This record gives sequence, C-alpha cells and structure tokens, in this order.
Amino acid sequence: MYIFLLALTSTVSLGAQEAESPKTAWTLEQCIEYARVNNIALKRQKLNADYAKNRYEQSKLELLPSLNASSNYNMTSGKAPDPNSFQLFDVTIQTSNYSISSSVPVFQGLTIRNTIKKNESDWKAAIEDAQKVENDIALAITSYYAQVLFNKELLAAAKLQLETVNQQVERTERLVQAGTLAEGSLLEIKSIAAREALNVTQLENSLRLSLIDLALALNLESVEQFDVVSPTLPDFTGMELAEGSLVLDYALDNLPQIKAAEYRTESSIKDLQIAKGYLLPSLSVGAGWSTFVTKHKKLQDFDFGESFKDNGSQYVGFNLYIPIFNGLSTRTSVKNAKIGVLNSQLALEQERLTLRKEIQQASADADAAFRQYLAAQSAVDSYRESFRYTEKRYNVGMVNVVDYNVAKSEYMKAEADFLQAKYTYFLRLKILDFYQGKPIVL
Repeated sequence: MYIFLLALTSTVSLGAQEAESPKTAWTLEQCIEYARVNNIALKRQKLNADYAKNRYEQSKLELLPSLNASSNYNMTSGKAPDPNSFQLFDVTIQTSNYSISSSVPVFQGLTIRNTIKKNESDWKAAIEDAQKVENDIALAITSYYAQVLFNKELLAAAKLQLETVNQQVERTERLVQAGTLAEGSLLEIKSIAAREALNVTQLENSLRLSLIDLALALNLESVEQFDVVSPTLPDFTGMELAEGSLVLDYALDNLPQIKAAEYRTESSIKDLQIAKGYLLPSLSVGAGWSTFVTKHKKLQDFDFGESFKDNGSQYVGFNLYIPIFNGLSTRTSVKNAKIGVLNSQLALEQERLTLRKEIQQASADADAAFRQYLAAQSAVDSYRESFRYTEKRYNVGMVNVVDYNVAKSEYMKAEADFLQAKYTYFLRLKILDFYQGKPIVL
C-alpha cells in the first residue's frame, strides 16, 4: 500500500500557487487542504459531478409539458390563371404560417421516471469519485510529508554525531601535541570526522530533495522557500491498533469507492428498467393552434387581421405508440442491460474484495511496523549505551580509533533504523485512520 501511495503521488497534478511568504513552514493539514483546493484532477472530477447533476436536473424537467411556437414566411412568383377570364398573368403570392403546440407525456413505460433515478445515481457516484480523489491526495501528501520528517530527524542525528566526532578530534589533537597519543590516531579520527561531514552533506541533500518533491507535488513555484513544520510525534509504545474487522466494517459502509460502485449498480438496474419500458405502449396528449395568411395583388380589400383570424384552427389529440416489431432491437437492449447489471454487481464485489485485501494488508503492515518499532527502539537504546561506554574507554585510551568507529557506526545505523521504523509505523497508523474515516492530522 505504501509503495502504491508513493507511485500515486508521482501522478498527482495540482494547481499553481506560490507560498505567501519566504521560509513559510507548512503543517500537514495545510498541505492537504492546499492540495484539495488546487488539485487539477480533483477539479476535473468535480466538473464531472456538476455535469452529472445537470443531467439529473434536466431529466426531471422531462415530466413537464413541452410548448413550442413556429412561424414561416414564403413569397412565390410566377404564372397563375385569372379565376374570371382564365387567362394567365404574372402574380406574386405571399404566405405566412403561424402555429403553437404543446405535448404532455401520459405514460412512457416509466422510462422518464427511471431515467431520473438513473441520472441521480450517476450524479451521486460522481460525487463519491471526487471524494475518493480527495482521499488519495491526502494519503499521497502524507507519505511525502513523512519522508521529509524522517530526513530531518536523520540529519539532526548525523549533525550531533559530527559534533561529537569533532570534539574527539580536538581532544586527540591535544593528546598528540602532549605526546600521549601517536599522530596516526589523529589522522584516523580526522578521517572519521571527514566521513561524518560527508554523511551530513548527503543527508542535507536528501532533505532538500524530499522538500522539493513535496513542493513539486503541490506545484509551488518557489520550492527553495518551502519548509514544513516538524511536530513532536507521540510515543507509540502504548497505542493499540484497531481490530481489522472493525476497520473493514466501517470502510465497507463509508468509503467512497464502495458507495460509488453501489450507486453504479443502482444506475445499471435503472438502465434495465428503462430498456424494459420501451417494450410497453406509450401515450401522450397534444394540443395546438395554427393559422395562415395569403396575399397577392389580385386579392381585393385584403385585411391581414381578418385573414389571420378566419384561417385559424386548433386541435387536441392523443398519440398512442405501440411497439410491434423493430428488428428485436428493444429486446436486445434488454439483454444488454441485464449484462450491464451483472457487470456492475461484479464490479461492486471486486471493489469490496480489493478493499478487504487492502485493509488486511494495512493491518498486517501496521502490526509488523509496530513490532519493528519496538525492536528498533530497544536496539537503539542498547547501541547508544554501548557507544557511550566505548567513548568513555576511548577517552582514557583503553580502546583504539577502530573500535570507537565501529561502535559509533553501529549506533548510527541503529538510530537510522529506529527513525525509519518510527515513520513507517506513523504512516501505517495514518492509513488505518483513513480507513476508519478519521482526518489525517498531526
């Protein structure tokens, strides 16, 4: 899961906005909120939800009567017979038509109402998809943030070791000048100090790169001025992990990927009902009014208003449509809709199985990380005491530089292992918090 999150963060695309002031230290909550506001993928998903909402609202309006008006004007020229002399003459005829009509659906096999419910389910699924993107962003940013904190602590430990070695260099120089130690001891301790200085430089670079990674994930322009707050993490030894079954029960009922799959299943069921509705007759009621006006130069005493009124007509009627045979296309649509229902049900089951595996893996990882944390804590305590004892013996000349360096290296490795175990366990806990619906905070 952790590797997946790191891979996911490489594709996170966020809106551009520069930090407001130089050297501003961001909290984890600020980073997550900034990403939620500016993430382009999330913005696009929210637009998809808005589009689905518009379709849902429009489908509800399909229950209302339709009302349309039309008008056209035509002018024709040519030969026409005189009704009195029956001789042909040139004539120009002007014709105008006007109409207004309305139609009300009475019964459409419930296709309109089922379409409304389908579009509502699609809209809700789109909302849940957007929520899942938000959750993925929060987890991704948390993993980057944890890496920065780990590098900071590792660098602080390395600087402390360098300071200790530099003190040993000064002490050894005084002993060499006094003739108590051979010059070779000074050269050896200086080489150790040089190696520690190199290690500090490498860790500084690692910290800088991890900060740049987080800043680039946020798409900040001034990455050099970006920093994060280093909170004091709690002691994890007394914490109890939530039971995997309880976490799974909550996740199956509340996580957006499950809800989205459930809504898509509901949508596919409505698709089936819509397809079946087209097998039934449909009935609608229509009403309208129309008139026309015709004028040509042979027409005496033409009155537009009178002609408009006299030529008017209205109608009221029923339109009954009975499907009989259409190449079995409707029945094929029903079969395909049934397949769609089965497919969405399988997709829902797959989401549940995937979530079950993820939570089981997260619980196992958290348990293993906790055991590793306890073991690393015990180890670093032991190596710290061992190094202090060796350092005291080195100061009185009872051990040589080689033994001192071995003890120091073992202690540094144990310190690094402990820090790694601590932040790995921290991240595992945050993943379990996420599955339980808890906000990711420090």
